[in-house]
Amino acid sequence: MNEIQTTVIDTLTVEILILKQQTAQNIIEIGKRLISVKESLAHGEWGKYLDEKVEFGKSTANNFMRVAKEFSNLQAIGSLPQTKVFALLEIPQAEREEFIANNKVEEMTTRELQQAIKDRDKAVNEKEIYASAMKKAEDAKFISDNLLRESKEAAKADIKKLKDSLKDEKKKSSAEIAKLQSFIGEAKDSGNDEEVVRLQASLNEIQGDLDSSALRIDELESQLKEKPIDVITAEPVIIEKIPEEVAKELQELREKLSQSNSPSVAKFKSNHAVLNQIFKSQLEVMVEIKETDSVTYEKCKNAISNLISKMSERL
Repeated sequence: MNEIQTTVIDTLTVEILILKQQTAQNIIEIGKRLISVKESLAHGEWGKYLDEKVEFGKSTANNFMRVAKEFSNLQAIGSLPQTKVFALLEIPQAEREEFIANNKVEEMTTRELQQAIKDRDKAVNEKEIYASAMKKAEDAKFISDNLLRESKEAAKADIKKLKDSLKDEKKKSSAEIAKLQSFIGEAKDSGNDEEVVRLQASLNEIQGDLDSSALRIDELESQLKEKPIDVITAEPVIIEKIPEEVAKELQELREKLSQSNSPSVAKFKSNHAVLNQIFKSQLEVMVEIKETDSVTYEKCKNAISNLISKMSERL
């Protein structure tokens, strides 16, 4: 440190000591001089200077310098004592003057001021917690609304798919129904009342399944147009959802139509009906052959048995 710096620091030190003995309005001036001294000292000399020259702890010196930097309005602190000015440092700088204007700081004791600041901090903290809770509630409501909308849209899309699948199923089943009606006509012509009853029952079952599915899909679509169930999860959030029984039944119908809509399944049903009719016809022919030609009957019987055996092996 050169002589000029030493002289400047000595002068600042004397001014600081003089200001210490005067009113608290000089706190800002002390802070300014401490800033200048700190900037002039080499690294590691600051603590020694505070102890030996002005008898300040680092915390106190930091408070003085903060006051010098943050209190630009001298009238704001007026003739407040050092303890009150330092207490005011606990309030954010942007809110400090408003706090001083709204509270009779000069009439308070230091203890009362510190308590007022604690109460203010508590109120601010509670306000922030409330604001955070409300934000979370709004976010949760926003998410729940989106989920509900997506759920509704997905359910409506499912119903449309189910309706389209049902239309396709009806078209594909028309061929099977036509075959069954043809078999029913043949059975009636041959006087086979038992076969007529069986085929008619099969036809009614196919038609009944399709009509029942179509009716239930319409009912579900109507039910979805009503307001879904409200599920209260936590105050103040209410989440809406598609009724569980509706979602479950939609899934069951989806699976049912998915299976029945398979081309392979439809083809099997048609072939199975034809196979039943052919087998029944073959049995009637076998009865006639048995009465007239026992040798041929045995050959035909073996042929049918071999065919059944081969079919069984292939399954």
